[in-house]
Amino acid sequence: MEPSAEPPYVDRPEVAETYADQVRLIHFDGQTVRIEFTVTRPTLAGPNHAAIEVHPSARLVLTPLAAVTLQEQLTRLIAALEDGGVIKRVTPVSVTRQ
Repeated sequence: MEPSAEPPYVDRPEVAETYADQVRLIHFDGQTVRIEFTVTRPTLAGPNHAAIEVHPSARLVLTPLAAVTLQEQLTRLIAALEDGGVIKRVTPVSVTRQ
């Protein structure tokens, strides 16, 4: 096998998917990039009253190279979503002080 050859991908259907609705934290410790994903859940806080709690749903630890690859793939995905009209980039409104 050549050193530059891409190794084959072997799928593992038993690997579960994890849902998240927020990225709470991204941290680089000098060797790894750590990403914490969270999910917002309502809890019953009393009669006719719900409170919101944020729970961790997954923690992902990446090498710097894997983090760069993730960033590149997310950039392409966001561009495709914009092109398809799924999301729209909003220009920030400048605030002038008087």
